[in-house]
Amino acid sequence: MELSIPVPTTPDGRVYRYSPNENAQPRHFVLGQATRPCQISDAMRARMKLEPGSPQTVCPYSGIVADDDEFTHPDDREAAIEIAKHAAFADMEEQVRGMLEGLGRRQPRNSMLKIEVDTKRNPRPRPRFYRTDLLRELECDHCGRDYGVYAIGLFCPGCGAPNLRLHFAREVDLVDAQVQLADALDPDLEELAYRLLGNAHEDVLTAFEATLKTLYLFGRVTAFPGVDMPRVGNAFQNVERGQKLFAELSLDPYAMLDDDELAAMKLNIQKRHVIGHNLGVVDAKFAQLSDEAGIGETVHLVAEDIRLFARTAQKVVDGLDGWLGGVAIPPRERAASVNEEAEMETTPAAGMGLSELAYRLGAWLADNSERGLPYPIDGDAVTAAFADTNARDLQDAVAELETDGYITARSMLNTKLPLMRYRVELFATFDPLTRGTDPTLDAVTLAGLALEFESGVNVADLHAKSGWDHRRFNPALSVLVTRIDDRRVSKSGDGQYPTRMFALAATDRVELKRFIERHSRRR
Repeated sequence: MELSIPVPTTPDGRVYRYSPNENAQPRHFVLGQATRPCQISDAMRARMKLEPGSPQTVCPYSGIVADDDEFTHPDDREAAIEIAKHAAFADMEEQVRGMLEGLGRRQPRNSMLKIEVDTKRNPRPRPRFYRTDLLRELECDHCGRDYGVYAIGLFCPGCGAPNLRLHFAREVDLVDAQVQLADALDPDLEELAYRLLGNAHEDVLTAFEATLKTLYLFGRVTAFPGVDMPRVGNAFQNVERGQKLFAELSLDPYAMLDDDELAAMKLNIQKRHVIGHNLGVVDAKFAQLSDEAGIGETVHLVAEDIRLFARTAQKVVDGLDGWLGGVAIPPRERAASVNEEAEMETTPAAGMGLSELAYRLGAWLADNSERGLPYPIDGDAVTAAFADTNARDLQDAVAELETDGYITARSMLNTKLPLMRYRVELFATFDPLTRGTDPTLDAVTLAGLALEFESGVNVADLHAKSGWDHRRFNPALSVLVTRIDDRRVSKSGDGQYPTRMFALAATDRVELKRFIERHSRRR
């Protein structure tokens, strides 16, 4: 006998799905019915991973394709077993009840033995619902599939077409609704209207930042499988830092913007910082970017400007959605203005989104590392070097570097500064600015040298081949080994190098060759 149990549904009729990819957090999503379009164009079909109606599903978070059964939630399987057990016991109870009822009807009236049958039945197991938090409901504009995700979904689970632009378009709709609500308030509620507009403006950047971060991490996993993820922090709250991360994927997310749009994007990002962290009061940094208000005044918020900010962000997301679907984004050719060149030369901290003090601290740390290793930082030496700096300001500068992933820091009682440790990201970022060497490009050179080894790579021999001192060699080696499977990198060290030995399997050799190819044009 074969028993078929229908999959439990949500109260609104959707089916719970659960990605088989354990790294595709939050894994949960729901599927509804599909209203198929009358015609699917060749351009739309080219973006799909599956033919609509196929007995397979696409994970909306990671894009993997698997049979429908593999997306069944483990709890659903257990619930199906409970339902089957309930059905089997119900059948047996019904049979026994019928037998006993027959005996009860046939027994003599004066019998001392009385048979009574309990007519109560055990209730059927109730369906289980796993998530009650906010669901983002979408309908794919390619295959018509109705579905919902609990985070940012990259792909339609029904056909696999990129749906990133649809997801962000929903954010734009919500922002527009907030702006309309603020516009409709009475003039005597001006302060409340300003607060609503500020929230709407901040929501644009929050959604935009989360979208870029999600896409970058997806692209990073795809391009560098098995490699540990870098710490992103709030990098996508800054145009230049976001471009630097996406450069690892040979992609400029802002390539579709013209100069005016890119300038407006930078201004709005900085405006969000003023609203969120300075109660809307213009500071010196924002005053340099904009002539709309002076220092100490309240930053202007105009409804149409917020809508324009949202549309500009949508334009970026639309281009990235096309990239997900296999459409290359053309490189952006921009000639920096005289003012931009001067700003880059005089204030590199601004380009990195750091305060001047945090930048000075980062540069000092890079210059005062003897071997370029991720070792503890001498807090007393830092305090002495910055003796003329307010202790609280110095602590904040340390926190900036820690937040952006350049160092690690752990607070301790009775200490002015936390316990700090170098991270390779500090050398990779500050060495090109302060020492004139680039650990990433140096890692390309080391990759070529490592490929010359027949078997395992002895790091001391690799060092000798490079001809560099320890300070230049070690950061480049740290960058290089992130491209190699961690299982083939020795964990031993003697204070000379971050590792003593590593092996290269075929997959590692392919990765190093592609690493060289990706960065060769930067030379």
